[in-house]
Amino acid sequence: MKIKYLIDTHQHYGYWNTLTECKYNLLNSFTKYNLSYALISFDGSEFKEEGQKRGKLVPSLEGSKKMLKFVKENEHYGMLVWVRPHTENNVQEIESFIKKHLNLIHGIKFHPYCSRMRVTDKRFEPYILIARKYNLPILVHTAKDKYSSLKYLKRVAMKFNDVIFVAAHMELLTNNKNCVTLLKECNNVYCDTAWVNMDILTDLKREGLLDRVMFGTDNPIDGLDTLNNQIYLDYYNNKIKLTKKELSKVYFENALKVYKIDKNLLKPRYFD
Repeated sequence: MKIKYLIDTHQHYGYWNTLTECKYNLLNSFTKYNLSYALISFDGSEFKEEGQKRGKLVPSLEGSKKMLKFVKENEHYGMLVWVRPHTENNVQEIESFIKKHLNLIHGIKFHPYCSRMRVTDKRFEPYILIARKYNLPILVHTAKDKYSSLKYLKRVAMKFNDVIFVAAHMELLTNNKNCVTLLKECNNVYCDTAWVNMDILTDLKREGLLDRVMFGTDNPIDGLDTLNNQIYLDYYNNKIKLTKKELSKVYFENALKVYKIDKNLLKPRYFD
């Protein structure tokens, strides 16, 4: 099924293995996998985990400034600002940066696992207030671990019910059913498909929730061919046979709304 646009709402810019290599993988995969627009966040990991592919860690603001340069040079990219509340106290600096570059910034990124703190931690709250002030969504890494469970996101989403939260991965390493329940309970929570089996969209469709899910991949965490993973090929091939209207919601319409992306910036997809 030919859909005119495809937005990847969950990509990264960072030291995998170098900034140059990451930039190469982003730009080449953008063309190879026929994308229209992509949202990136700089890897803001606060702690180096043994065995991880991540390269050097840099302060969050320094990383965002490096990413800003990339976004300015590539019009089909927008950015999210990844914050590091465990090791940094830079709320005012982050707010000033966001305010100055609102035309290129589409949201804020929280990663409870990489920050070693739950999203319910009070140190996240000043950044939630920034999101509220500038009407920005917050992308939150969710997974089955002691920091990233959806039950913590639910508490925060209910407390700040005027802020939009996006559950990245729909709770990674689970069957994603908890995310379907959360979306039913909290109207201000959305989700993305990074490492999510497309079959769960059948449940979302049945519950009338396809307007709350957005395509995302974690590209280029596995290099140039991250999107060649069968998980993402299923979306490209429309494995569960969504209608054109339904697939368009997942591919780009929901992202335009949630992340406030200018449709004029989308690159129309080419077809052979």
